[in-house]
This record gives sequence, structure tokens and C-alpha cells, in this order.
Amino acid sequence: MPPLIQLRDVTVRREQTIILDRLSTTIPKSRHTAVLGPNGSGKSSLLKLLTRDFYPSVETDGHQGEVKILGRSDWEVSDLRRSMGIVTPALDSEFSHGRTGRMTVSEAVASGFTATRLKEFGPNITGEVADAVDQAIKTVGMTSLASKPVGRLSTGERRRTMIARAIVHRPPIFVLDEPTGGLDMTAKAKFLEIIDSLANQSAITMVLVTHHLDEVPPPMNHVVLLDRGRIDFDGNKQDGLSGDRISRLFNIPVSVSRGNDGWYEARIKG
Repeated sequence: MPPLIQLRDVTVRREQTIILDRLSTTIPKSRHTAVLGPNGSGKSSLLKLLTRDFYPSVETDGHQGEVKILGRSDWEVSDLRRSMGIVTPALDSEFSHGRTGRMTVSEAVASGFTATRLKEFGPNITGEVADAVDQAIKTVGMTSLASKPVGRLSTGERRRTMIARAIVHRPPIFVLDEPTGGLDMTAKAKFLEIIDSLANQSAITMVLVTHHLDEVPPPMNHVVLLDRGRIDFDGNKQDGLSGDRISRLFNIPVSVSRGNDGWYEARIKG
């Protein structure tokens, strides 16, 4: 089986600015991976490569890097997005208002099958689809709110709905971008409990993009650290999340500890 995600010498430029610089990394099936780095390190740009919002730039020497997803580099964008499960702040915002926000939780989750934003473009609700929707909603603890419009949910409830939408069609790749932004303490704890549970499953390979160490679930044992558009580290979580390495990456002295439950915590020294 080819790797789920493979980047080879990928550079992304915007005018004269290098956003990503000769990135190479591979994510095989079942290797849950956290991509960490400070703001401006290139995390969001890396995600845009995976969703085909960005493409590798052609260098002055004619070189162009390669991005392969599920063994292919020739994806139609709509087909690619139906082959992945994605939760991003922009997507969450789209489901908070307008016609999209008037969809019920069940309708919003069902739209994950077609990667669309309106129920009119959603799937035919067969028995199999309905069962999958019910199961995904149950997984995130939203069964009692299945008929409520998404735009009337709290931020935490809507974010859980976005998880259900992302996993309803059982995609091989599940990508979360800064998933707990805007959540209060209780909603964040519930959200992390859900992704911890999902990370214990091998059917979906999770890619978590964040700058918070405390969001990396214990079963996620691989990390990629980005620094100013380059990969600073790509390997085992225990080696990557050392105090010295994280201090250099974020340019501030921090201590990193791992709790008995497997979750990490970083604290600024002093």
C-alpha cells in the first residue's frame, strides 16, 4: 500500500516569499501525526497543499516538488476532498450562519459524503447513509441534538458536529486544523476526549495541525515540527516533544512534561 500522504522536495512561494521550503515527509496508514509549530511556521500552508488550495511552486532551476495523496498526484479537487475528512476553522465558520447554518445536525453530517455545504447537494439518504450518519452523531455525543439547526449550536457542539461530518464516510485520512480554537475549558476537554478515542482506531489516520502540545492525544506517536517553512523534526513524539527542542522551536524557554495519562503539557519557565 502506498503512503497516505507523501511530500517530496515541495516549495511554495508567494511572489518573493518562500512559505514552504523543500518539504519532504511521508505519512503511512495508521501513523497518526501531529504537525506543530509557532504561528507563521507554515502549518496552514502545509494543510493547503493537502487540500489543493496550494500547489508546489516551480523553482528557477525548473524543479517542482510532488504531493501524493493516497498514492496519486492527479486528483480532481472535489474527488480529493470527498476522500478526506477535514475540520478547519473556516469550515466551522461556514456552518455557523446562512443557508448552511440552517441545516440540521443530521443534514450537515450527511453532507460529508459529498463534501458540500448545502443539503440540496447532499447524498441520497439510503438506509446505509442514514445508519452511518446516526453512528457518527452518536460517536461525538450529539444524538439528542440531531434535528437542531447547526447555526443554533454552541461553538463546542458545532465543532463536534464537524468531526461527525468528517468521519461519517470513513475516510482514510482525517485532518484537524487548530481544532480547539474558540472553545471554553469544558468544550475543549470534551473535544479532546473524542479525538483521543478516534486516535485509538486504525481505520482512520489522523493528521492534527496545532501549536498546542496539550492537544496531541496519547495514541498519536509521530510529530512533525515546522520552523519558518522548513521541517525541524520528523519522528517519534517522545523525541520531538523535548523541552529543549520545543524551547528552540517557539523561541522561549519552556518545560515539557508528560502526565501519567499520556497527555503532554508545556509551561513557560520563569
